[in-house]
Amino acid sequence: MSYYTVTCNSCGAINRIPADKQGRTGRCGTCRATLLPMYYQPQPLNDRTFDAFVTGYPGPVLIEFWAPS
Repeated sequence: MSYYTVTCNSCGAINRIPADKQGRTGRCGTCRATLLPMYYQPQPLNDRTFDAFVTGYPGPVLIEFWAPS
């Protein structure tokens, strides 16, 4: 099973998150603070889903644009 790590903004603890839980809000295993939903893989968006995802995500978003040649 694949895992990724998320650092808690409240206490700095490193939390190991199963990859199949990507995009879900969780709780820190140390202090129980809410962890931002993170993504293990890039999320493909289109013109209908982009605005809702970016404005609804509670943390920073890294965006890469590309177009076929």
